[in-house]
Amino acid sequence: MASDPSIPGASICGELPPSYTRSALPANSDLLRRPSYCHAAFALKQISKGKAVGQKAPLWIRARFQALLFSLGCQIQRHCGKVLFVGLLVFGALAVGLRVAAIETDIEQLWVEAGSRVSRELRYTKEKQGEENVFTSQMLIQTSKRGGTNILTQEALLQHLEAAQAASKVQVSLYGKSWDLNKICYKSGVPVIENGMIERMIDKLFPCMIVTPLDCFWEGAKLQGGSAYLPGKPDIQWMNLDPVQLMEELGQFTSLEGFREMLEKAQVGHAYMNRPCLDPTDPDCPDSAPNKMLRECPDIVQQLRGGCHGFSKNFMHWQEELILGGRAKDSQNTLLSAEALQTMYLLMSPKQLYEHFKDDYDIHDINWNEEKATAILESWQRKFVEVAHQSILQNSSQSIHAFSTTTLNDIMKSFSDVSVIRVAGGYLLMLAYACVTMLRWDCAKSQGAVGLAGVLLVALSVASGLGLCSLLGISFNAATTQVLPFLALGIGVDDMFLLAHAFTETGYNIPFKERTGECLRRTGTSVALTSINNMIAFFMAALVPIPALRAFSLQVIVYSF
Repeated sequence: MASDPSIPGASICGELPPSYTRSALPANSDLLRRPSYCHAAFALKQISKGKAVGQKAPLWIRARFQALLFSLGCQIQRHCGKVLFVGLLVFGALAVGLRVAAIETDIEQLWVEAGSRVSRELRYTKEKQGEENVFTSQMLIQTSKRGGTNILTQEALLQHLEAAQAASKVQVSLYGKSWDLNKICYKSGVPVIENGMIERMIDKLFPCMIVTPLDCFWEGAKLQGGSAYLPGKPDIQWMNLDPVQLMEELGQFTSLEGFREMLEKAQVGHAYMNRPCLDPTDPDCPDSAPNKMLRECPDIVQQLRGGCHGFSKNFMHWQEELILGGRAKDSQNTLLSAEALQTMYLLMSPKQLYEHFKDDYDIHDINWNEEKATAILESWQRKFVEVAHQSILQNSSQSIHAFSTTTLNDIMKSFSDVSVIRVAGGYLLMLAYACVTMLRWDCAKSQGAVGLAGVLLVALSVASGLGLCSLLGISFNAATTQVLPFLALGIGVDDMFLLAHAFTETGYNIPFKERTGECLRRTGTSVALTSINNMIAFFMAALVPIPALRAFSLQVIVYSF
């Protein structure tokens, strides 16, 4: 049928190309078995003649598309050098866009839909609280290595004290300055006093916001840094500070009626000096502690019932659920035991830290800005986690778990970083697979080099696609960097195998200048439909209002295009 002289030469309307009429086709030719796959126009003509049956409309569309692909393939074959040069140049230029790639690791930006209820509530909270009340929480959690064990014991709390003390003494050196907790912690409004000397002293002594079960005991004072000096007095620290007595001594230098009234309203009282000591044998335990003289261990459960108070009993109440985990209660909702202890250190936000020190003379020489404030906070948080984990001995019955806001960001960054070894290993395996599967004993039919070049071209196309996404402002995330390189490799290599196989199977009865056109006519439709289906599927996925999924889907769409 293919050699029928009544069938004229090739035309867009559906005739066979001249190459099909110059030699007889073998009996098992794809043209005889799958005419619509090889040449839809020829199949359409046979249906029109009544020699075959089939759907004319889809065949007509396929014939037009195949004619376009055939023409494109012939043009590519005719100008193969130019096409290859321009293609590599464009791909290389787009791949350079990876230099401006931005990786998004902020959880809120990745998983909270813009304009959603959660987004509105977060914005409302920030607006109502104000920037001055924004802080970051660093958590220290202690559990027993034996599950279900009651942790409300003197031994467990003393170990928690040891870990909390170590964490509170963390210092980092950046920009030629030393930064400790007292400098970067969040403080609940330092009062303004007209006397400059006393104001500086109060500023140094004003305690950090630390939510801890240790505040039920005198040992909570050990977590507070800062000290002040009065002539003829030892260094004033929270471990020996009695605010009532201090006000009497400072009242000799200036009027502190307003400040004294504020302390009374906050119910600061004697602060930590009249709280029981966890270890009454501690030489620093004040004589005013209720169990100092008796040297009796306090009733831990009784002290922690209802929670603890910070230095202000009126405004700083740490509920049980903030400082204890795995609580067990009786029928009267009274605390009986707990399985975890939690201490939270509140730090200033980067903007707060910048504003706090921007007029400080001590840092005038380091070109102070908000980026440096951020770097200081992140450095302190990383060291905080490291020190906390090292504070408990390996043979201890307790486990310490430290968590900071930077920890989560570091985890996200580590997952978002491209593993060069993993990606290179995957592509090398694909290179080997392509070379081996496309090798033939007949050198004339072997396409090992084609497989090698095809995989390299796919790798370059992946880089150029991601580079174009960077230029379009689409940020990367963990899904992009960990999944997309391999997903794109699978899609691209699949098409490469189809085209290479079709090029081999076109036969030598077709002129060389038409073989690329014939290859595209046979497989171009399948490749195009695959890409279009992928684009539509991921376009639908991009409609899901999750920023991380949307960015990933858009990047797949750009690559598929």
